[in-house]
Amino acid sequence: MNTVEPIRDKRDVYAMKKYLQQKDEKYYIMFITGIYLGLRVNEILKMTVGDVKGRKTCTFRQSKTNKEIMVAYNTELLKAYQSYCEHRTPDEALIPNPYNEYKSVTRDMAYKVLKDAAVNVGIRYPVGTHTMRKTCGYHYYRQEKDIATLQIWFNHSTPEQTLRYIGVTRDSVLKAMLNFKI
Repeated sequence: MNTVEPIRDKRDVYAMKKYLQQKDEKYYIMFITGIYLGLRVNEILKMTVGDVKGRKTCTFRQSKTNKEIMVAYNTELLKAYQSYCEHRTPDEALIPNPYNEYKSVTRDMAYKVLKDAAVNVGIRYPVGTHTMRKTCGYHYYRQEKDIATLQIWFNHSTPEQTLRYIGVTRDSVLKAMLNFKI
């Protein structure tokens, strides 16, 4: 499995959002759900319109750990969900497949869409479905410097695991190497 990176530059995050919104609104919704909630792609793809329409929070089980988690939707998500879900029924997939609105797109399709968007906005490092989750963690940590909350949010065993996952450890080592002089 190849390691993917978070999108560290906010301008690239905005470029991805804009590109995906123009390409297909459902992929924009997938992307902003991933970068604001830090969910794994298979958790996003399991979501239904009923999980977001008219709601401020949702509780469900994580796919990897089977632990129950609650997510809260920020104002950008609430606004996007409101218009996106306006004429849709609660049982429909949040990110529907083009042939059946009750089933979501595949993980492979999500990967292809994200990779294509990254190439089109000029991102030259490895991007994949975990990029959304890593981007969420990276920017939350840079903004809040709160590794304890992020560790719980991502259900990691140690702060070191969380820092390594979101790419902060790698950034720190590279910065140390660049600044090191004898």
